[in-house]
Amino acid sequence: MQLNDSATGAPVDGVALHKHSISLLTLLPGKQQPVLSQPNGHARVWVPPFNTNITLLRPGYEPTSVAIYKTEMPVTMRSDATRPRLRFEDLKEGEVVSMQLKPVTRTPMTVHVVDATTGVSVPDVEILSSTFLYLPTPGVEDGWGFPDLQMIRTNDDGDATIECISGFRNRVTVRGAGRADAHADVRDQTATSLTLKSRELKWKAMRFEVLDEKQGTPVEGAWVALEEPRHGLPPDPNGFAAITGANGLTAMMKIPDFMPLVLQIHAPGHRSRRETLDWSVISDNDIRSVWIHKKGWFE
Repeated sequence: MQLNDSATGAPVDGVALHKHSISLLTLLPGKQQPVLSQPNGHARVWVPPFNTNITLLRPGYEPTSVAIYKTEMPVTMRSDATRPRLRFEDLKEGEVVSMQLKPVTRTPMTVHVVDATTGVSVPDVEILSSTFLYLPTPGVEDGWGFPDLQMIRTNDDGDATIECISGFRNRVTVRGAGRADAHADVRDQTATSLTLKSRELKWKAMRFEVLDEKQGTPVEGAWVALEEPRHGLPPDPNGFAAITGANGLTAMMKIPDFMPLVLQIHAPGHRSRRETLDWSVISDNDIRSVWIHKKGWFE
């Protein structure tokens, strides 16, 4: 492959070419090291005789990919006409495929936060802008050259300015203590403003009782915490966690009306468990029993 800057025509070195097969079972790249383009923009990649995807990543350039199909493109992927597609049977040994890499552009955007109920501007809440790949098989792998997470707080007027980065999906999240997360995906690179509605959380007090599923005895030292999604953001300021005592009970905790509301339970010698709660049916100052299974000798 010959990789060049689309604006200047200059060769681009240091581009990481991640290769992986295209199937339902292997959507993401393997553990092998990516091929790096040379100072002359040249990169040599061995392509196997089955459906393959090559993802090209380099900081400062928009991510892109090339699909190589053994014979013809699968029907499920024919709607994607935004990236180069090649047929393995048409390739010749030593053939050079040229790719133009677009430099990343950054567009300022003003984010305005208002209260979801009153419509009043909300000052001093955090705005987080993260990026994801617009690729057929997006992932959260390390070393994929994602731009840094942007973190800024709203001013007295409820405003903050972030940068939208081309070539990526920009997700803007507003969060603050006592408020539920609100977010939006920015798809229009020409947009200059965005309004997000932030609602106040409701709370109920609860304790959790962790019991051994077989013996019915209390489990000491069990960790009960809010499960947070893998989105690359810092811990939620409204999260909660507690450890059970000898009686299997946690201290009283304030539980927000998150949707979804999922718990993670970990305890020494026991299998980890996820528990989903319906906040609307929780009683204030209630005790919720959670049963966990002891590990076998082979676990």
